[in-house]
Formats: sequence, structure tokens, C-alpha cells
Amino acid sequence: MKKKIFFLIPTLSVGGGERVVSELSAAFAKIHEVKIVLLKKEISYPHAGQIISLDVDLAKNIFLKIYNYAKALRRFKKIVKKEKPDYVISLGHIANMINILSGARAIVRADNFFSKSLYGFGGNIYKMLVKALFPRAHMVVAVSRQSALDLEKNFGVDPKKIKVIYNPLDVQSIEVLAQEPLEKEYEEIFKNPVIINMGRLSRQKGQERLIEAFSQVKSKVTDAKLVILGTGELEESLKNVSEKLGLKDNVHFLGWQKNPFKFLARSKVFALSSLWEGLPYVLLEAMACGLPIISFDCKSGPREILAPDTDAGFEAKNIEYTKYGVLVKKEDTGLLSQAISETLLNGDTLQKFKEKSKERALDFDMSHIIKQWEFLEQ
Repeated sequence: MKKKIFFLIPTLSVGGGERVVSELSAAFAKIHEVKIVLLKKEISYPHAGQIISLDVDLAKNIFLKIYNYAKALRRFKKIVKKEKPDYVISLGHIANMINILSGARAIVRADNFFSKSLYGFGGNIYKMLVKALFPRAHMVVAVSRQSALDLEKNFGVDPKKIKVIYNPLDVQSIEVLAQEPLEKEYEEIFKNPVIINMGRLSRQKGQERLIEAFSQVKSKVTDAKLVILGTGELEESLKNVSEKLGLKDNVHFLGWQKNPFKFLARSKVFALSSLWEGLPYVLLEAMACGLPIISFDCKSGPREILAPDTDAGFEAKNIEYTKYGVLVKKEDTGLLSQAISETLLNGDTLQKFKEKSKERALDFDMSHIIKQWEFLEQ
């Protein structure tokens, strides 16, 4: 049965959640009426459905934030009252709170491992809000089994309200985009064995540890290069780390790329150095490009992706060669370096995990994931 489905998200620009909305909106629009409500009209990703902007400033000042989020809530309440959507699916901390408080039939997406990701003054406030407000949501969609367990055990969310739905991929589209040629300015870099990382340049993503690990890789794989895709508040700091380690000409910051897949497809391995995740979308995208994965075994997601037959609560104590990739003891720079070097220097391992990545990516294809959203038709 056709429904009116709204998405609520701060912007549709850079980020994993934004890409999820891009993919889901296209799939849902084949069946339902879809509208995407943005706090601010910033759009980088393709989408289906009508865009509605609440037109509020995403200020950094705490007092302006409170004022603007209150304004967004008032405006969204009016839209909900007028449009009467059957469901509102929200992504992001503030969007989730606005969704629940709006009176809509709220489906909130918990896109991270909250016990790790929420810290400091703002994080502690949000923890309290999660405990107080998530029980009022119609449903909480967790992106991994471990993040669902975290919500149940540490935030008091009723497990009957939690549904685990992994992030979706459009594997066919990724394969097409991966074949696009590189710009000439990048061709020389990719003539070498490239270790690639993609994500916001932030504390969470742990790129400083990756750069430190790469400095050790260079002693064994002398022609290796490190490519980092993304932007963020730590960009200058990370560039300084590269310079101090004598890696200025070997670590390449290529910024945000509209088509990251052509870079992924021409790399040798993808290295995830995150300190925490929900379900790292970049791993799935890299695997769809046939890229071998080496990842810190952080909470949560990497183990569920790379070693789905193991205990999702277990953490690697060393280097663990799993069914679909390599898991490394979290935050251990030396072991990360060792795992990258060993993989790069072993052609059989590279080929094996290249094939396994492509195989595993298909499990997250939209054709499979969309079935888990069929409850919206009820």
C-alpha cells in the first residue's frame, strides 16, 4: 500500500547518513510518496522525492543552536500537521529529537555506537535525551547488532522497539562509477600501491593513527602511498603530522570527491582506523569496488561486516584474518602497520580478499536491504 514517507536530516551533503537517504529515497519513491525535509538546504547527493527546507542556520554557538533547533521544531510541527505523513524517518542526533517531539510517527535511526560516540558535555546531554525520548519513538532503527544491544543495555530502549537494518548499497551503480577515469592530476599517485581511507577528518576516524602506521609501512613497501578522501576540522593537524613524519610527498589529502569510487577501485587496500562506528558505510562502498579491507575492530560494525559468523561482541586481540577481511586490535598502530604491510606484500591475500569483498558487498545491496523496510507498507 502506498504511504507518505518523510525523511528528516540536517543536510543532504557530505556523510554516510546522507548517502543512506540518497539510496533509500530512490528505492522508496518507486512505491511511496517521498519527501525529504532538511534543516538547511545543502545538497550534494542525488535523491528522489520533493525537498522541503526548514531553512535554519546550523550554527556552532550553543545558544544559537538551541534557538535554531527550537525554530526548526516549530516549523516541522506545522509541516507534520499539514502533510500528515505516515512515517518520518530521521537521521542524526538533532533530527531524531525533532522527529520524536513533533508528534509524527517517528522512526529514528541510531547510526552510531552511542556509548562510545557520545562524550563531553554535549554528548552527555544527548545521552540523557536518548534515555528520555527514544522510548517515545514508534521504532528505533539500529545499524548494527552491537549498536542495538548498546541501546537496550545502556539506554533502556525496549528491544521490541529496536529493528536492526544494515546500510544499503547500490552495487551496480558503484561498479559503473568505479570505471570512470581519474583526472590527470591524480594518475601518478595511483601508479603506486595505494592505501586509501575515506571519511570525515575528525577524532572519531582516527586518521592520525593511520598516518603513523603508514610511516612504518613505508619501511617495508617503499613505493606505497596513502590517500585520504574527506574534509574536516583536523585537516591541518593531520597534514602537520604527515610533514613531521617526513611523509609530505607520500600522504595525499584529496578532499571530498563527488565520485570516490574511481579512487577506491584503483587502490590496493582500504584501511579503517576509526575509534568507533555504527556500521561504517565506507567499508561497504570500498568492498563494492573490490577493495581488500583492513580495519580496527572497533565498536561497532567492522566485525559484523567482515566476520559475520563470529561473536559480534568479541574484539580482536591481535591481527585476525577473517572470512571477508582483516581485523586488527583497536587503536594498535603497530599491528595496523603490520597488517597493511603483510597484505600488500602477499599477492594471494590481496586477490582472495578482493574477491571476498565483492561477494560480501552483495549482501548489502538495496535489493536485499529494501525488504527489511517492508513494514512501512503496513
